Amino acid sequence: MRWTVDDTVRVLAPSEQRFVRHATYTGRSVLVEGDLDIAVLRSAFGALLRTHPILACRIGEDAAGTGHLLRPAGDAVGAWIRAGDAATIRLPDETLDPAVQLAYLDVVTEDARARVTLYAHHAVADAGHCVALLAGLWDRYTDEVSGVAKDVAPQDYPRPLEWYAARHGIPRSAVSGLESASRPLAHPPVLPPDPPAPAPAALARPERTILEPEATARIVELGRRHGVTVNALLTAALLRACAGEIASEPGVSERADSGRVDTHSRDAGPGDSVSLGCVYPVDMRARLNPPVPAADGTNMAGLAAFAADVTTATDVVELAQRISARLRHDLAEGIVQQSVLHFPEFFGSTAIHSLAGHIAVTNTGRVPRFRTPPELALTDYEIVYLSAHPRPSAGPSAAVTFLVYTFADRLSIGVLGGGRLAPRLPDAVTRELAHLAAVSIDA
Repeated sequence: MRWTVDDTVRVLAPSEQRFVRHATYTGRSVLVEGDLDIAVLRSAFGALLRTHPILACRIGEDAAGTGHLLRPAGDAVGAWIRAGDAATIRLPDETLDPAVQLAYLDVVTEDARARVTLYAHHAVADAGHCVALLAGLWDRYTDEVSGVAKDVAPQDYPRPLEWYAARHGIPRSAVSGLESASRPLAHPPVLPPDPPAPAPAALARPERTILEPEATARIVELGRRHGVTVNALLTAALLRACAGEIASEPGVSERADSGRVDTHSRDAGPGDSVSLGCVYPVDMRARLNPPVPAADGTNMAGLAAFAADVTTATDVVELAQRISARLRHDLAEGIVQQSVLHFPEFFGSTAIHSLAGHIAVTNTGRVPRFRTPPELALTDYEIVYLSAHPRPSAGPSAAVTFLVYTFADRLSIGVLGGGRLAPRLPDAVTRELAHLAAVSIDA
């Protein structure tokens, strides 16, 4: 792919570069029940691309693999429509290509329901940004059906967290905040060469555990009574789930110095403690003054870390209190706010530290109620990931990633990865969430 200086908007920041190598698109998929007007949906998606011009931009990679944000070229790709099974999420029939466009809409119709999936390249849209885009799509659809839609001025290109850190005078400190979940690298990573033939696109649809509203409400109330966040409670429960499954594996050893788990050194019993390192994103939008609107930032998450020796007997509330205390400390000290300035030390060819083997917990919070016409209802919501051109990685990263969100008052936790533990982790998560919902709410 060739481009000129006139095509270039800017070089992508390290927080955005992480998603270039595999062309990672993050998808927000909803199940739609009712009479969906396809022509109006096509029009609404076109309006979304005009309102947010970055979605029609492209990404070009130079010889070193560095991503450059490029201006749009040619006509935008419109919504894709096909008939099929709306209950499932499969790869689109067409090709997602960051050299062509950074957002796509895939629609699968089936009788009186449809699956609508908005894909946005993760380099230019994180969780908060994606939700804002999906809300904008359904706002526009609803307005067009009602005959009140009006075009708005195109939005400026959103900025990365590094830009906001510089604007707010946030300095880089001596610590990253990720020390407890990382270890030094003996040698810089070497990116493997691309295969002779590009690998086919790959879709990851996490297996989910979904709680009923009553159980979800109990967990929220448990956190309120004990003065901890729901995120801390869930992180504690997920660490217990991982510890139990890891300890039951033969040949497990704990590496407290590295924040990871090796699976080859010795036998471990079901009651053994396991040293786990956990890394999770913290959205900085509301923590900056003035707050940053959702669509004004590309990737606005700093990273926080926590490490502990955990067993299934570890008190989940006490562990959550320790997680909350660590986060409060790191926010009060400004550590999380500046963590993004350390990203080159952890990601890509300049990395000098490894986060291999950590437990990743991404909590995107409560999904808003999207506007729809009376004849439509959005009955389910999922987060998926699509690698448009998977490539060999420089090394291992998260041992498992948990995706947490609440839709229609029901808490959902999806599981990505997990290696040998993957077949058992969903059941372990279900058990731990049932335990959490049953904990006494008396403080």
